[in-house]
Amino acid sequence: MAPLMIEIDPLRAAGPVLLGSTREAAGEALRAWGDPEPYAPYPGALPLDWRINGASGVDAVVHCGSTGVVQTIEIDLDFGVRPRAQALLLGQDMFSVPAEQMLAILRERFEVEEAGDGYTVPALSLGMGRRLSAEDFDEEGDGYSFDNFLLAGPGYYDPPPRRSAGGDHGS
Repeated sequence: MAPLMIEIDPLRAAGPVLLGSTREAAGEALRAWGDPEPYAPYPGALPLDWRINGASGVDAVVHCGSTGVVQTIEIDLDFGVRPRAQALLLGQDMFSVPAEQMLAILRERFEVEEAGDGYTVPALSLGMGRRLSAEDFDEEGDGYSFDNFLLAGPGYYDPPPRRSAGGDHGS
């Protein structure tokens, strides 16, 4: 079986799923990866999002929320499973290229920020993370790659606007 190819097109799409597309169009696009299921982010919420579990060793959640259009796309490797998927960003597979190498490639072109246990590339509205530590992967941490990412539209990682301390009173 050929690996699932997820082409990451920052600010636009992850694979066949386009940011800004309708919930219905996203559900149809996800069929290329399997059978999407309606998804609610917490108990009692309306299932306004889509989820696919185990598509070639990855899980995907497409967040639409009450807007009815795709706001974010999350892709996670299944824990403990060797994926049959590639997530290509700038021609590099985020799931197999060592994270430090991927960060170096990104830093050549963009500002990369640490964000808790992950990283963001605000200009691309891209977040990347790793569930395991380098020590959990192997003794040297070689090959320790990203295992999840979140793609959003422009401005997702922008800081909130700052208010001036005295307000704007004009003259």
